Amino acid sequence: MATVQPVVPIEARPQGSLAAWLGYGFRPFFSLGMAAAVLLVALWLTILGGSWVILPGLSPLHWHAHEMFFGFGAAIVAGFLLTAVPNWTGLPTPRGKALAGLVLVWLAGRVVSWWGGPPAVLDLLFLPALGVALGGPLLRAGQPQNLAFLPVLGMLWMADLLFWVGNLGGPGWTAPAGLSVALYGLLMLISMIGGRVIPFFAEKALAGLRPRRVRWLEIVCVISLPMCALVEAIPTIPVAVKAFWLSLCALLHLARMLGWWEVRVAKVPLLWVLYLGYFFLPLGLSLKGLAWVGYGSPSAATHALTAGCIGTMCLGMMARVSLGHTGRELKPARPTIVAFGLIGLAGLVRSLVPFLWPSHYVHAIWCAGGLWCLAFSLLLWVYFPLLIRPRPDGKVG
Repeated sequence: MATVQPVVPIEARPQGSLAAWLGYGFRPFFSLGMAAAVLLVALWLTILGGSWVILPGLSPLHWHAHEMFFGFGAAIVAGFLLTAVPNWTGLPTPRGKALAGLVLVWLAGRVVSWWGGPPAVLDLLFLPALGVALGGPLLRAGQPQNLAFLPVLGMLWMADLLFWVGNLGGPGWTAPAGLSVALYGLLMLISMIGGRVIPFFAEKALAGLRPRRVRWLEIVCVISLPMCALVEAIPTIPVAVKAFWLSLCALLHLARMLGWWEVRVAKVPLLWVLYLGYFFLPLGLSLKGLAWVGYGSPSAATHALTAGCIGTMCLGMMARVSLGHTGRELKPARPTIVAFGLIGLAGLVRSLVPFLWPSHYVHAIWCAGGLWCLAFSLLLWVYFPLLIRPRPDGKVG
């Protein structure tokens, strides 16, 4: 996505500053997303262990799920899209004070979501604000293929609205429905973005690679995900039909990914981590299908999609985009590669262990949570110094 620049000696690197940190959308939102990944899961583990005295103002389980989707997940989505849209359109997205305003809205959402109650509706401001920030350049550029991201942001906002309606006195079914829509909305974004960048990155990195992209399969894979949310939500649909649909979607996404695959991918860490993240999507859908007909744990299946797919894809994309857009060579540091392995292992432990061995459910949660926190801590340690410094070549980014 960006021209590779030579490595700059340490003594020649500029110092960090608030102005540099607010110079491009990925800088504050990736920083905050990494920090949120560690803090939110660490806090969740202390709540589970009974060590945290001051509990959130809504059910701890609802708080955990909401913050992983609309705290961690929304921050990474914002950072990526605020950086990608200028590349796609040639038009700028908010920087400086305007970007700081978006950051403050996101931070306010985290505070009110913890305390709960009527003030929590302030959390509903972030996604519309992000949509306005992205909608201007997207609409002016007149590129229909890129406008598709705005309805998905609208889908996520509706999910957030459903969640808060259910937690502020409305019908009880709306909160879990909102979380389900949020899950599939984020997976839809991963499917859309992954379908663009994974084959593109692979083609650039591996000479002679020609990823196979079948247009009808690309379209079906994207639209199949909101259909999964609908199929799972309608109680009158037989469980066998739900299982069949989820299994079919898993096969379609697996076939799509295999069309991009080549064995040389395994030698490039910035590539294999994205393929690994995307692989958790068909794995999670398969496990969900099995869970609907009584095999395994629904929670374990869901975490293949969250801890596995969303977590691994977010970590891998942040690592790649941050290097490219700060003018660094596209070669991850050794701790970053370790983080890739840790996050993949976290997804496998959190999903497959309780799915196959339910008696080890609690052990899997603690082990996976520790691996997750360590992975994102390593990423934050490596990348935060890059995100607060200007590009060494003086370019905007």
